[in-house]
Amino acid sequence: MIDFYASLSPNLKASLIITVALIIILIVIGKKVEALDPKESPKGVVFVAVLMVEKLNDFIKEFYGKQWRTFTPILVGILIYLAFANTSALFGLANPLANISIALAFSLFAFLTIQISGLWVRKPKNRFKDLSSPSVLLMPLNVISEISTPLAMGLRLFGNLLSGSVMAVVIFNLLNILGDVLGTLGAVIGTIGNVSIATLVLHPIFNIGFGLIQAFVYFMLLTIFLSMAIEEPEVAE
Repeated sequence: MIDFYASLSPNLKASLIITVALIIILIVIGKKVEALDPKESPKGVVFVAVLMVEKLNDFIKEFYGKQWRTFTPILVGILIYLAFANTSALFGLANPLANISIALAFSLFAFLTIQISGLWVRKPKNRFKDLSSPSVLLMPLNVISEISTPLAMGLRLFGNLLSGSVMAVVIFNLLNILGDVLGTLGAVIGTIGNVSIATLVLHPIFNIGFGLIQAFVYFMLLTIFLSMAIEEPEVAE
């Protein structure tokens, strides 16, 4: 077991650590929520968790109506994982989504979730009609769209997070080059500049800002496309 863990890439190790940590944290918070006195207001982390779940529930209800309870756990779970995975550098971990295999796994996950949910809710016959609308001749294009959409969602995560890392490296290298040009004083300035930019600029932008934005974008896209797969088409009057 130890040899298997050691053979994994830093991204996969970070993904396992984040998953296990979130399972433990959410179980602890869940127990605290169960023990809450209905007459008392929650405080601290429990208050934040309850407020976040309440807001997300209200948001998802607008897309799924009566079926919101079925799909909310998986959508919220994905959002929480991505929020922590995309900001994992703040905890000294590699970014899981910077690994193309993990990004493609999210594409496969989105594809299977959308298709299985569509078949389950709409039934195979109606799902076939949805894919062949407005004409059966367009079904190949609709099928391609069903495949390309989740693929693009996963690659979007990978591309944005990788580009952020590349931009950070480029800025660091430019400061180092500037230091070499200016000599000893420049090297000192470059070192201070690297530390300052990493702490005050790059980490908040790439690790917090961009990471959380990409997590929410994936959550939004999955929410929208999943709701489209299970909704009944409007009947013309």
